Amino acid sequence: MRLSRRGWNNVIIIGVVCFIAVIRLPELLQQRFATNEPEPMVASGLTRLLPEDTPMTRLSLPQVALRQSELGWLAEPPVSLPAATLAAHWQRLEGTPVNRDMMAQLQPTLQAPRTAEIWLASHEEPVRVTIYQLPQFWLLQNWQGEWLAVSVDEAYLFPRHMNPSE
Repeated sequence: MRLSRRGWNNVIIIGVVCFIAVIRLPELLQQRFATNEPEPMVASGLTRLLPEDTPMTRLSLPQVALRQSELGWLAEPPVSLPAATLAAHWQRLEGTPVNRDMMAQLQPTLQAPRTAEIWLASHEEPVRVTIYQLPQFWLLQNWQGEWLAVSVDEAYLFPRHMNPSE
């Protein structure tokens, strides 16, 4: 049996379609039968200020003290945002690691450090965080002694006090 030109064209088209189907079949099967497991997070290049799996129990800033009670987080004196929000800011804080060379360059510009003491549930002693404010970012030393550059507004870390009349 001889095929005409149109017959051979149809054979080639069907062959190409079959070839594409064979190439795509493993991917299609994987999509169809895959479990909905979340993909691992891609490293963002950021380093945490505090250990991720250790909850914070108290936070002492230069002008504010936070403590966790049975009722939730309490701030003394009261601040302009909820105490639980401020605690969450510090608990989740991440920054870009600063290497030794950059620290050596920044050293002459560092003035008036602030200190925060953070008590963690699994530690007997508080974590003492040294904080410097620079024009474009904050420089904080994390729980492992690494320096981190953090770009947030001052009120994010150090909210203003509420006046009793407010």
